[in-house]
Amino acid sequence: MPTKFLLPFVYSFLLSTGAIWVLLRPKFIRFNLKNRLGGVVVIGVFVLVVLLDKNLVITRPIVGIVTGGLLILLLGLWDDLKNLNWKWQLLFQIIIAFVAISFGVRSEFVSNPFGGIIFFTSPFIYFIFFILYFLIFLNSLNWLDGTDGLASGVTLASLAAVFFLSFKPEVNQPAVAIISIIAGGAVLGFLVFNFNPAKILAGTSGAWFFGFILASFSIFAGAKIATVMMAALIPILDLIRVIWERWRAGQSIFQKDRRHLHYLLLERGFSEKKIFFLYFLASVLIGAASLNLNGIGKLGMIAIAGGMYLCVFLWKTKRKSKLLSA
Repeated sequence: MPTKFLLPFVYSFLLSTGAIWVLLRPKFIRFNLKNRLGGVVVIGVFVLVVLLDKNLVITRPIVGIVTGGLLILLLGLWDDLKNLNWKWQLLFQIIIAFVAISFGVRSEFVSNPFGGIIFFTSPFIYFIFFILYFLIFLNSLNWLDGTDGLASGVTLASLAAVFFLSFKPEVNQPAVAIISIIAGGAVLGFLVFNFNPAKILAGTSGAWFFGFILASFSIFAGAKIATVMMAALIPILDLIRVIWERWRAGQSIFQKDRRHLHYLLLERGFSEKKIFFLYFLASVLIGAASLNLNGIGKLGMIAIAGGMYLCVFLWKTKRKSKLLSA
């Protein structure tokens, strides 16, 4: 691997692990937020290495990603301190998405899986589309952050898909490869301490940042939406299903509960480590497959993965119903 990709990864990984190691020293024991500052470290390391990397030209979209990350750091910390309700959280997420899009983290088109390009004819349309797109990723990764290492593991697998996609001849975006591998190093450094049993957590800032960078990288400098959505498909499917179930039950779609698949797997007897490897392996395999599929192939893979997800969920819920009726 060329040094312009390897060194940023090594720097961000070492800075991330080093900062968390220092944070976990005994003299910080009295700091109540200590165990929720993993996301702060990831964001700080990512921003620092991006700004200091000599191979990167800091364009407006990169400024948008950096600015969005710093906003997440501040607003996420506020949520961790105050435990804000869902209305404030949603408002903050919309602000973060709006700022990033305003700096150019957007695309005026998306690929049509059946061939050709779909263009957005007005700024209003792509602002609405990409704000919703950001919200899907921010909340799917945030809701996934329920067991040790899960959100960071899926994020790492998805970043790997972005990194390798950037080298394909039809994409050829070395800048995206550099910033994605910087993010990957920071996330991997966090995962060292977040793997079960976790010594540190992502907090709101970390969980939001995971979703934010995936959404940003998938649309930065050309659309990679299908590939990234495939790599993060399980949490996205889980988000859709949980929202649907809450809506049908007449509950707020932002109400916290244990409907998510990883909680159902825990109730079924899966350990947190097994759940991590299940999600991580699925993300790696689906993400790798997406690199070699065309639009129709990706739609087919999404349909297959969606069907498998539905089968697993139905099996778990059916098993739970039998146990309750026994």
